[in-house]
Amino acid sequence: MTRAKPLSKTDLKHLRELERKILWLSCWMVSEANRREKIDGVKVGGHQASSASMVAIMTALYMSILRPDDRVAVKPHAAPVFHAIQYLMGNQTRKKLEDFRALGGAQSYPSRTKDTDDVDFSTGSVGLGGAMTAFASIVQDYIGARNWRRQSRKEDRKVGRMIALVGDAELDMFMNVYRKAGNTT
Repeated sequence: MTRAKPLSKTDLKHLRELERKILWLSCWMVSEANRREKIDGVKVGGHQASSASMVAIMTALYMSILRPDDRVAVKPHAAPVFHAIQYLMGNQTRKKLEDFRALGGAQSYPSRTKDTDDVDFSTGSVGLGGAMTAFASIVQDYIGARNWRRQSRKEDRKVGRMIALVGDAELDMFMNVYRKAGNTT
């Protein structure tokens, strides 16, 4: 695999500007959801800090690094960042952002069935993204090992990378599963 050429100072400046817009949009979505009429006095909620912790990584991925065949599992609590990126790319409507976490709005966790933007993996349950990308990668390798890829219609199609974006909740879940399996370290 060849390395991508380094980004110019101008490219980095543009990425930083996009990052600021994406951070603002993602925090605005959560704020708008929290200002909405509450049912039974329960706050709608959202995870602005979880979004802020992923905005630089996701901006670089989606705006510079990803190739067409790559697949990404976005950590559930960073859904606002994902939706903001999709909005800036023209794949999401402002109305869906305004209605974040409401019926018909952008979903609180990336969902292949409920979101209209291009979600690769539904990650509504914490930890699912890491497991799904690992298994998708294994299946992709198995298909390649069996030479099934050559029989497809897209013979020149490149193998995509499987990328899992995880946070502390996902890592904590992995550690709990690890410990329950009898591991003590």
